[in-house]
Amino acid sequence: MNQVISAVLKRRSYKVLHAADASSRVADKTNRDLLLRLLDDNKHTEYGKKYGFAHIHNADDYRASVPLTTYDDYEEAIDRMTEKGEKNILTAYPVVYYASTSGTSGAPKKIPVSDRGLEVFRNYSSSMFFSVMSEFYKNTMFKNVPDGYWLAVMNFAQTPLPDGTMFGSISAACLDDEALKAVPHFLSTPLEVFACTGGANVKYLHARYGIAQRNVTQITGPYIPALLDLMNYIKDEWKMLVDDIRDGAISAEITMPDELRAKLEADLQPDPKRADELEREFSKGFDRTIMRRIWPKLSGISSIWAGNFSSYARKLQEYSGRSIPYYTMSYVSSEGIFGVARHPHDQCYVMLPGSCFFEFIPVNPQDEEDDPNPQTVLFNEVQEGKDYELVITNQSGFYRYRMGDVIRVIGFYNESPMITFKYRKKNIVSIAGEKFTEDHLLSAVRSFERKTGINIIDFCMYPDRDAEPGRYVVLVEPEEAVPKERYDECQAIMAAELTRASTSYAHYVAGGNMGEPKLIFLQRETFQFHREMKMYEMGINENQLKPVRVLDKPELIQFFTLLEER
Repeated sequence: MNQVISAVLKRRSYKVLHAADASSRVADKTNRDLLLRLLDDNKHTEYGKKYGFAHIHNADDYRASVPLTTYDDYEEAIDRMTEKGEKNILTAYPVVYYASTSGTSGAPKKIPVSDRGLEVFRNYSSSMFFSVMSEFYKNTMFKNVPDGYWLAVMNFAQTPLPDGTMFGSISAACLDDEALKAVPHFLSTPLEVFACTGGANVKYLHARYGIAQRNVTQITGPYIPALLDLMNYIKDEWKMLVDDIRDGAISAEITMPDELRAKLEADLQPDPKRADELEREFSKGFDRTIMRRIWPKLSGISSIWAGNFSSYARKLQEYSGRSIPYYTMSYVSSEGIFGVARHPHDQCYVMLPGSCFFEFIPVNPQDEEDDPNPQTVLFNEVQEGKDYELVITNQSGFYRYRMGDVIRVIGFYNESPMITFKYRKKNIVSIAGEKFTEDHLLSAVRSFERKTGINIIDFCMYPDRDAEPGRYVVLVEPEEAVPKERYDECQAIMAAELTRASTSYAHYVAGGNMGEPKLIFLQRETFQFHREMKMYEMGINENQLKPVRVLDKPELIQFFTLLEER
């Protein structure tokens, strides 16, 4: 990486880290002050007039005057903003971007991002990574993070909306003019590749340019499955990739628009020295040293890898080893950035009291029905060990917005809660009145792995209501094929672990209201195939896909069950 650019980015990142630490010491006051500023700034908007922002003077008034909301409450206003260019409806701040939601199905939602909201994203995304990694290296290795290139598996494609505002992933919006000038100096892949909207084998391009650059120091991407897919691709296609590096070419087998191919090939040069080095290392095999052997300065891997993604991190470590620090980045969505991992290897996030105004709906797993008008608690009222549904008021025009995420408070960093993501409320499964969550499933699968010695790459489930009585079907993709003579043993262990994970579920099974679950082993690369299929069908990139945990549509169930290992 250019040393001047590196120095500028590091200086900026240290300021962000110090500001985050300072706000955590007065987290409750910081959060309440943010709410009052947002109410005052937006009291003359259409939304602010409707709910009397001018007459709200504290958090209690706010909760009494403004209802809890979901995206449906804003959709009409957003259509007016994007289709007709109307302003001052939800926010007085200029809306400079619309972020697309990530998911596994349905049309992406358009989430407004104001200039204030975008500044928060920019401050706490890459900037925190620089400062946290620098701090880690100085404190543990007594040296600076080496300068070099980043292999970034991202997509910055954007499309204009009728009002002229751009629409795309939030990561694309975070590139300001200064960052765009810096990109060619520290990303291994050319900028044109990140802007691809379709028709190009982007995985090949990230792999081809990534391994051609010896001085890669960081590998990054929003979700860790994309990084594992990239390393698997390199393992499978290394001979083609090495030949192309040797010849300074792009294989004719690789699909991409003609104009992109012409632009990239015009800048390529043969590199037989690097090709020979790669061939020697790849020929030795793809073990836990391969990433360090081809990238000697590799010093960190940053991606969301905690919780439900931990199996992908474990698999990626078969290429990286355990000496390279993994950083799980931030707890972020299109609606806002809510927390950051304070240290590499942390699997929790410190909440950012200056990013959004936060409320928390206590979650009681014993409640069989949700309260339509639940009471919320604030920053200074959450308790360690308790689960809460997250409610946000962001800096872009969403007020008391129910994210649908359930988080657990596991401790405190100064006054700021430290949290882990548990599950999406929409991923709660019920057949007979029980509540079975994504977190219950993860717990059962992890225990299943320990007791069987079978490593699971990914997993999902669905309620089989056609069976009598109804039952759960759990589908798992193992790293290695499981011998059929072990199927009955595995079935019994999974059934036991599901009942252990959820006392509510266990009660209904014991009472005969639910049948014994069914375990299905899937063929290798089933989940990768599903991700690639969804990208093709929906015209989105891999960075916008979250893992599928609950199969809620007949076509999804059919897709996965057809790929059962037989």
